[in-house]
Amino acid sequence: MKKAATAIILSLVFILPARLHAASFADMVFVVDQSGSMYDEFRWISNSLRYIDAIVKSKGITANYGIAGYEFFSGTQRGFFGEKNAWADVPAEIDGVIAEADWAARNVYGGIERSYHAASWAADNFSWTGGDYAKVMVLITDEDVDMGDTYSYNGKRGELALNDKMNDSDILLNVITSSCFNTFWDDAAFRKGDYIGLFDLNYLREHPSEFTADFTQAKINEIIEYQPTQATPTPEPGTLFLLGSGLIGIGAVSRKKRVRTVQP
Repeated sequence: MKKAATAIILSLVFILPARLHAASFADMVFVVDQSGSMYDEFRWISNSLRYIDAIVKSKGITANYGIAGYEFFSGTQRGFFGEKNAWADVPAEIDGVIAEADWAARNVYGGIERSYHAASWAADNFSWTGGDYAKVMVLITDEDVDMGDTYSYNGKRGELALNDKMNDSDILLNVITSSCFNTFWDDAAFRKGDYIGLFDLNYLREHPSEFTADFTQAKINEIIEYQPTQATPTPEPGTLFLLGSGLIGIGAVSRKKRVRTVQP
């Protein structure tokens, strides 16, 4: 009987294997260069975020949002002359993120964009939900990376340092920038197979509606395919049902056998 029970259990386990969690939750934050030329990009966020969230929800995904403006400093850090940077921490209401993006559009300033420093600061200072929530960071800039070689992490500098930081923080870094600046990001942006999270800023500026649809679909795919670092195998509902049914059946057979053994 023990051999039969073992065989049934093993057959259920191997025929209906467990799977890792596929994310249906995400924190999506925007980290945006707040220098003088970025008015339209902040306005794109405020105009598009409700659409993005509606499409994300239609796919069964629950998302939180946040935003951090940056220039030489980021988010809640103040600039040299007391300038304020856009900031709405996770989990901010969509209306709050939109209001902050609208405010930033009217308050762009400066011209030194320390983008690697900003991405690293955002990784450490947003209140990420954690657990099964995918962490998606969307950095938007129309400039190269100022003072990139001064950013260090894990004994490395520049882009390779940021790559390690994003990996250690389990963050899916996406960058919307002019294609001529992709070389500053292609070793740090999220990559899976042939896919890399780099998006053309000129496409956004020239065809915002088409860009938003393509960008949103790419984010949905990332979130659905995301595997949390600490994920553990979770059986499919069907697997649980069949395995439970099998065990119930085994128990019933075992009880019948015990009953027969006590009959005269």
